[in-house]
Amino acid sequence: MLKRFTPIIALVALCWAVFVVNNLLNGAFNQFGIIPRQIAGLPGIVLAPLLHGSLHHILANTVPLFILGAILCARSQREFYFVTLAGTVFGGVLIWLFARTANHLGASGLIFCYFGYLASLAFFTRTFGTLVLSILCILFYGGMVKGILPMSAAISWESHAAGLIAGIVLAWLSSNETKKRRGVLAVSS
Repeated sequence: MLKRFTPIIALVALCWAVFVVNNLLNGAFNQFGIIPRQIAGLPGIVLAPLLHGSLHHILANTVPLFILGAILCARSQREFYFVTLAGTVFGGVLIWLFARTANHLGASGLIFCYFGYLASLAFFTRTFGTLVLSILCILFYGGMVKGILPMSAAISWESHAAGLIAGIVLAWLSSNETKKRRGVLAVSS
């Protein structure tokens, strides 16, 4: 059972390991955040979710990252990898293209991607299980949607919005792929 959750445990542990090493190096890795429309900011598309600017920042991200990621792992590891990798890249590209000029880092974009994916899945798949899952995600984490509003210059609301958009798009793509597979299976039966 624990093996099913290995990917999210490893991701959270990696975030913490990077945080510790980065602090030992006086924040040397922070330069690898997403810096919009700068060639130097391109590596941040992949690296930014692993970087956190402070202890408060990583503490605020750890629990929702773990819980929402664990829900995805419980559904399937394949789905977890798809949403994590595609959401990181798609959300990161949106940030790089459209965000204000700043250094965007942290896992919150990925957290919003997980939330957007899980909360919108029922709309696209229309099954009872995904309906229950979506309702629970919205009940427990729906309040975080206010994070897409620009409330503080220190918080990358753009990362939150990009992650949410990425998650919703990925839920739509995933549901279309599932429908295609079911249609092919129904035809070949």
